[in-house]
Amino acid sequence: MNALKKKATPYFLILPTILALIMFSVYPFVSGLWYSLTDIKFIGGVANWVGLDNFQRLFTGTGSSATYFYKAVLQNFQWTISVIMGQLVLGYITALLLNEKLAGRGVFRTLIMLPWAIPSVVMALTWQWMYDPFFGLINYYLQAFGLIEQYQIWVGQPNSTIWPQVVVAIWRGLPFMSIMLLSGLQSIPDELYEAAKIDGASAFQRFRFITLPLMRSVTIVVTMLTTMWWWNSFDIQKVMSPVQSLAYNSMTLPLLAWFEAFQWKHLGRGAAISVVSLLIMFVFIFINARRELKGNQEGA
Repeated sequence: MNALKKKATPYFLILPTILALIMFSVYPFVSGLWYSLTDIKFIGGVANWVGLDNFQRLFTGTGSSATYFYKAVLQNFQWTISVIMGQLVLGYITALLLNEKLAGRGVFRTLIMLPWAIPSVVMALTWQWMYDPFFGLINYYLQAFGLIEQYQIWVGQPNSTIWPQVVVAIWRGLPFMSIMLLSGLQSIPDELYEAAKIDGASAFQRFRFITLPLMRSVTIVVTMLTTMWWWNSFDIQKVMSPVQSLAYNSMTLPLLAWFEAFQWKHLGRGAAISVVSLLIMFVFIFINARRELKGNQEGA
């Protein structure tokens, strides 16, 4: 009896975690798959089996759903690639600066976390105010420096583009990218840079032939993590988009799925969009993870 109790204790201890995973991960995932194969209109409504009809409407339909869908897929790629590349470039610059032995380096490392610490909705509303066409700081300073002739309406309109939101997303995710890259930089021995200096290598050559090769694994891992995050990003787009209408030039797959499911009462179609988005992300992660594992095996 005591032996059985001893073996069962570990499973009993992890039972709350298993239940939480089932409740908040497995159940929503399975229910989303089920809804995508039905014609359910809203939560609690009647769900009739329609098979792949929702997916057929998205890929081969001639109505607004297919038009919106292909536009959303394209802009989701534009959104994710632009945000990740911007964060990666600025993250490397920030990490390299924070890795230098400068006075007050600890203060700057703390301040860089501020965009990460602000709640998402508060952050998005603050940026929305900064983009305000009449009272925002962005229009004011752009006009003061002669970069624009008159105030511009950047966000919140049906014809607003996605690029002002990209700027917000880069700013939002920069702390995570910088800290992750900084942790990788600190694992590189200083002796390598000192030896390169003695051999006459310039700062660019040290970065190219020492930093980048040794940071390859860290860069790939952080890029994959941030790609999953920003591919599924929703809060910035939703807060900074028009309240009742879908901005055609700034919509992404998560935003389109929300409008289909909760604004236009097509819950099944919205679930289908989410499933397609998940499959696209799964293919990306699978290819990159396989390539990274293959590279590590060859390197070993």
